[in-house]
Amino acid sequence: MKLDFVIIGGQKCGSTYIQNVIDNHPEINMVEKESPHFEDPDYANNGLARLKKKLDNLDQSKILGIKRPNYLGKPEVADRIHQLNPKMKLIAILRNPLDRFKSAYFHQMSYGVGPVLPLNTGALRLLNGDLKEQYPRTSEVLDFGLYSKHLEKYTSMFGENLLTLTFDELKHDNLAVIKKCYHFLGVDDSYIPHQILDKRPMKVNYSLQSARFLTLRNRFRFDYNKDKTRIYQKKKTFGDRLCIKSIEFFNDLVFIKILKQKKKPKFTNEIRERLIRWYLQDIELLEQIINKDLSAWKS
Repeated sequence: MKLDFVIIGGQKCGSTYIQNVIDNHPEINMVEKESPHFEDPDYANNGLARLKKKLDNLDQSKILGIKRPNYLGKPEVADRIHQLNPKMKLIAILRNPLDRFKSAYFHQMSYGVGPVLPLNTGALRLLNGDLKEQYPRTSEVLDFGLYSKHLEKYTSMFGENLLTLTFDELKHDNLAVIKKCYHFLGVDDSYIPHQILDKRPMKVNYSLQSARFLTLRNRFRFDYNKDKTRIYQKKKTFGDRLCIKSIEFFNDLVFIKILKQKKKPKFTNEIRERLIRWYLQDIELLEQIINKDLSAWKS
């Protein structure tokens, strides 16, 4: 199986934008959307067969890659990638963990694996450990922002074959970041992806009303296991697809265009201070690992 690089995350940190600009390069071909195969709970049972099938459909003369932002926070994935190819090239992009928390919180809400609660109410319950039993996956909202904890294993295994970027760098000079990715992957870094250069990472819908309404479509999109730790795409009927489209159309019309959220919700001072304390030691360790000044994340 030919696989040359993996974008491992982090989740809600701009990895989809990085995937789009990398895949735009004429010397590179990536599997569309996300490839969760290395974190599949059924990985031991021929877990890479489906991934191989997708990769085999790509142009084998090009550099091939996949993306899955959850990989950074999944401890079993590093071993599995290393077993496949100890010289695999990996790309990680990291974001201020408080901003990432906010995006991930609303993302989980829309997928039905977290409660529909105002940001500060939910953040307080997460910090106090009150959601873990009813919504086990909500612990990822906090844990996936502990970047040094997760990067340490990848760094020790892959060394210089791991490229670590920050969302701040991307906002400051996205072309420089794009060229850095191309150079790292060994392709022509003078290429400029004009069509998507001025696009920005995907926006998050921070409207609580919209998030509550959009949960209605989940019954037509997904099946869940008992504790909602696993999500399965449903085999959709025409009626299912019609219901999903109707819900999304109404949401776009009413909550996005008419009642649109003008500002991102803000943490209260108390919640912000607790979150900074939660992440502070990890941020300081991360500065040493990636040799970058992250003082803005600590204020």
